Amino acid sequence: MAWMPENTEVPGTHPPYVVLIDETDVEQGLKEFKALGLDGDAVSSDNFPLPKARKQLEQAGDDIHNGRGFAVIRGVSTAKYTVEDNVTIFLGIASYIGSQRGVQDRRGNMLTHVTDSKAWSSPHELRHGIHTNTGLAWHTDMGADILALHVRALAQKGGATFVASSWTIYRELMMSHPEILTVLSKAEWPIQISGNPPRHILAPLLQVFEDKIYISVDPGRLGVHPVTARSGLGLSIPDLTPLQHEALAVLSRLASKFRLCLDIIPGDMVFINNWSILHARDSYIDPEDGPRRHIVRLWCRNPTLGWDIPDSMRVPWEAAFGPGGNGHPPVIPGPKGDLRGGVEKKYQVVPTLEYKAPKFTAGSAAFILEDSDDVNGDGEDTAAGA
Repeated sequence: MAWMPENTEVPGTHPPYVVLIDETDVEQGLKEFKALGLDGDAVSSDNFPLPKARKQLEQAGDDIHNGRGFAVIRGVSTAKYTVEDNVTIFLGIASYIGSQRGVQDRRGNMLTHVTDSKAWSSPHELRHGIHTNTGLAWHTDMGADILALHVRALAQKGGATFVASSWTIYRELMMSHPEILTVLSKAEWPIQISGNPPRHILAPLLQVFEDKIYISVDPGRLGVHPVTARSGLGLSIPDLTPLQHEALAVLSRLASKFRLCLDIIPGDMVFINNWSILHARDSYIDPEDGPRRHIVRLWCRNPTLGWDIPDSMRVPWEAAFGPGGNGHPPVIPGPKGDLRGGVEKKYQVVPTLEYKAPKFTAGSAAFILEDSDDVNGDGEDTAAGA
């Protein structure tokens, strides 16, 4: 998991983290799955056969958990398929790397569309950070095991995705900033979690557990978020101390020092070990005409290779994957046709046409603070099945 940027690039060749798969294998797998007549979200490694790519994807999964911590799957052209089929292909390939899927908000959204749609009139300052063209600070998607990204379209300029190894950063902290390492490892960081009014827990951002280095940090969730502060509902959430602010600055500086800019093209699927790899994005400019930068996000977990989660970091994780990581119970129809209990999972295949600003916006990863907010900004329960 500890790597330097120069060790992940070979001039004149595909980077070693890029896995080239045979698209004819994917086309046949999609054909066989569709013949079953199932909804797209029912896709799995059992009913989406990829005989040529299976070993490659399983090796990529092992590398994500036990090697460099990330991989890029390449070889599928999004332009050849409908939006529904693109989602099915993404879920099908992802199921070989992480078969369990995490819920991304209280509305049950399983996919998030990371884009800045030209159709949206809501001001950027009222949106989640992922729904703007501004840069995103170094962070993890708190609660996810594997961050999976399907690249539908890239920006005209900028919008690069960067990754950095927390293990490399940890080693540098031990040698040069031991006092900062201590601060990051203390369970004294106020992290906002779901609730109305917003609540918080105290947890470390960095932890060594079972001989692995875990990092779980999103600056937008630490202390009182400005939007929460303006609402007057975050009074119980403590501010960060000057030493904690300094620790975040050092962490960001080291991540930038050891960063790698991912080589990605439209159609790529990026898989990142969210417990060991920080990621960030620079600002970007979309073209006046044509597709705008658009990435579809999925959270998943491999039940065999997935790391055990330390108690201090389980709250956001269980919000995504359910108690004990065993999933959320399904909704149950009530006597009057209403839905009760559990989570109704939704797979929105395209960005919402109208963006409705959330009441509370926090986190680079569009973490939802209030139960009524959702990661796709549609403000309604309209996400279509895949």
